Amino acid sequence: MTTMPDLDVPPFRFQPLTTSWAAIHPQPRGVIFFIGGAFFGTFPTVFYRYLLRSLYNQGYTLVTLPFRFSFRHWSVAMSLAQGKAQIRRELTELAQQRGYSHKLYGEDPNSPAFNYLWLGHSLGCKYIALLELLTDRAKQDGAALNCIGPRQAERLANALGEGALEQISLLNQPSILLDPVVSDLDNAVPIKSLRTLLERFIRVEPSIAQTYCLISRSQLFALTSVIAFTSQLANETVSTLKELLTLQLSSFRTLPLGKHLAALGFKRGNLELVEAVLESIDKAKARLLDSDG
Repeated sequence: MTTMPDLDVPPFRFQPLTTSWAAIHPQPRGVIFFIGGAFFGTFPTVFYRYLLRSLYNQGYTLVTLPFRFSFRHWSVAMSLAQGKAQIRRELTELAQQRGYSHKLYGEDPNSPAFNYLWLGHSLGCKYIALLELLTDRAKQDGAALNCIGPRQAERLANALGEGALEQISLLNQPSILLDPVVSDLDNAVPIKSLRTLLERFIRVEPSIAQTYCLISRSQLFALTSVIAFTSQLANETVSTLKELLTLQLSSFRTLPLGKHLAALGFKRGNLELVEAVLESIDKAKARLLDSDG
């Protein structure tokens, strides 16, 4: 599959929204929410521009959610998703101002119509995985107590509040994880002596072990695809996810790229990666349609 720009599509430009940036397609076939890794994901419109522009040229509206540094990963994941309703309203308004098609933005994002997708890279994938775990909370209550303990489970329940699950839910929203990294303080604080000191006072919630425990007990992730880059940084995470989710993943693919930062690129990028993402979208769509039928 080769990505070719549509000459009739307006130039690729990001517009600021309240909590994110959006490149609005005049005839969108779907909306892709993107979360990048630490540092580079703070400026996704710059560092991931080639990948995002390629997806825009294939007919998708792109919404980039800037990476937020925190040790409380539950709260970050929830805050990223809770703004979806506001984002949809802003997309509608901007599309109407430009005379673009805007019907899609008013449709139910959890319907099986395949309108909304999630794309993550590196640590941004952990936030998407946490949202997946929260999507069917009824099945996760017992697992949460066993995996993260009563105190963290109580804090999580209080943070969710009434009606929050509907806003957060990724039901019928496929996700694609690019060289995912599930990290604790190791990647956030690379200096070992400082990390040892901080670990006395600060804990990442959920930890690596807790995240994997929840995933192992989940019956979700049926619309999730993993694209690995054969990088050292993501090797452990990729191997674990492959082991835990073999029967659930929509697709798993390894690209011989070698570099964890292969997803980055401004004017130039990796076409093979773009094609792999598009193929994963097609597989997720087919799986969603099969399950709905």
